[in-house]
Amino acid sequence: MITKATGDGEKRDQEILLSIVKEMTESMTGAQSTRHWAKDTLWFDIPPFASKGVRPALEMFDRVFGTFQSCKVDILKVETVVNGDMGVVCTVQEVKVVLKSGDSKVMLVRETDCFERRDGEWLLIHQHASVPAGGKWDGKILTA
Repeated sequence: MITKATGDGEKRDQEILLSIVKEMTESMTGAQSTRHWAKDTLWFDIPPFASKGVRPALEMFDRVFGTFQSCKVDILKVETVVNGDMGVVCTVQEVKVVLKSGDSKVMLVRETDCFERRDGEWLLIHQHASVPAGGKWDGKILTA
């Protein structure tokens, strides 16, 4: 895990944000998934889907999770940055899904969760998840 904290408050904020992201990876309903979302969240998901606001995402999560027998998400890499009332959590996740039909899928997913502290509470204001296009990706992140 990479963290870029300069003080105890920043480190605590990073821990809070990472716990919210982990909670979202364990959810199986729209209500659980969007519990920490701001009402004006902008969201881009793996299928070609985008929404502004919670309602469209909540409905899509319920529809998709309704087809799952199980879903297990392992966070393979994480980077968390906090700057005042803004925070960003970037993860690489391995998602293992078993559908109610019995079919199973494994995906490597990149996700960026952007948070803003509003009235003392961290709220997700933007989320972007993607599956790398153009063939297989080894999960390595290159840095300068």
